[in-house]
Amino acid sequence: MFLDHPLFAARIREWLKVLRKRNVAVVFATQSLADIAESSIAPAIIESCPQRILLPNDRAIEPQSQAAYRRFGLNVRQIELVSRAIPKRQYYLQSARGNRLFELGLGPIALALCGASDPETQKRIDAIEAKLDPLDVGGRDPAAFARAFLAAAGLDWASDLLADFPSPQAPQEGDF
Repeated sequence: MFLDHPLFAARIREWLKVLRKRNVAVVFATQSLADIAESSIAPAIIESCPQRILLPNDRAIEPQSQAAYRRFGLNVRQIELVSRAIPKRQYYLQSARGNRLFELGLGPIALALCGASDPETQKRIDAIEAKLDPLDVGGRDPAAFARAFLAAAGLDWASDLLADFPSPQAPQEGDF
């Protein structure tokens, strides 16, 4: 939506040109490549963001999706790799140094924390937050949520490990 707003699109185009010269990274994340490929500033984004990480998409081989992937420079074989990649495990990297399918290789704790996006997990998060004392989350026990979340994910052993980590100290005056 913002990519086609005249004011915002002009600002993004300017950022891409100016910030890249200053060694600043600009990160875009979208649910659909078509959102970018069909926007008025697609050429600027495609040219200025040569490194891309594409998530698995079993619909990438469908004709309409293929068109968007081709716009980003993928060939038929690369699109097939994206379509057959394992969700939350494999990703396709496009960069100046080459293109490849890679596996992030997250362990069970990292996968539980970083892959917490499905509706079931979101309900579990809401339930945990509803049970926790707000003072524990930000004050007395900042690891309370993490312990409860890991335990609810069947990772009780990981939850128990948090007790061995020192609690972060609150910033002191003058730390900033």
